[in-house]
Amino acid sequence: MEKFYVDENNQAIITCQKCGLSKNLDVTKFKETHKKLKAKCKCGENFRLNLDFRRHYRKKVQLAGECFIQEKGERDDILILDVSMSGVNFTTFKPHNFSIDDTVELKFTFDNPMRTKVREPVIIKRIAGRNVGAQYINQSRMQRIWFLV
Repeated sequence: MEKFYVDENNQAIITCQKCGLSKNLDVTKFKETHKKLKAKCKCGENFRLNLDFRRHYRKKVQLAGECFIQEKGERDDILILDVSMSGVNFTTFKPHNFSIDDTVELKFTFDNPMRTKVREPVIIKRIAGRNVGAQYINQSRMQRIWFLV
């Protein structure tokens, strides 16, 4: 399944993998409903596509990190799974006590040549078992760091 990114105006450029024909489409009607669609090109090719409405590109990584819960005085090892300019997805190695809207501090080092260190507070936005999605509190600082990655 091919992924196509949607811009801030809900436009996506869909390209047929068989013939290379591209078409700019308004995908507003799919924003709150279906993100996985079937399409048919003029050349006759049928294919599946996935619309990505994220505001920022999400980079897949596997980075060791730590999570600090100041209020509870807890520290846990984590694995960062993906990062973007506005948020992070990580998993814990053992059961956690996070709740939506908790504030925790994450510490990890990017695998770029400069080994950029990150120590940032985040707000927990999504929890699925040990997998946690969080949003940076200071997004402008993370946007500056992002360009170093």
